[in-house]
Amino acid sequence: MSRTPAFEDLLVLIEDRSAALRAAVAAAPDPDVRVPTCPDWSLRDLVRHLTDVHRFWAAAVAAGPSERPPVPTPVADTEQAGLVSLSAAATEELVGALRAAGPASGCWTW
Repeated sequence: MSRTPAFEDLLVLIEDRSAALRAAVAAAPDPDVRVPTCPDWSLRDLVRHLTDVHRFWAAAVAAGPSERPPVPTPVADTEQAGLVSLSAAATEELVGALRAAGPASGCWTW
């Protein structure tokens, strides 16, 4: 029987997997290369999307229970190094919001 990881372990997992993606992006010779499992998306598109997702959920968690979803500003088109920095900041924002709220706090969700 599998068990749900502890809250802090989940936060570490978010940080770890996000850092692994950023390392892959930083090492990629071309951020516009297509992602094999998402062939309509480039690596840049994928990182931008995940950055937006982290920022969205950070805003939702920070807002607490709500009738409506938050409306964060989308990430602008940036160069590869800037995109990696924005991704790192978004991950930090998400993990910080989750840590501050704790595992028992509610927020808007579908």
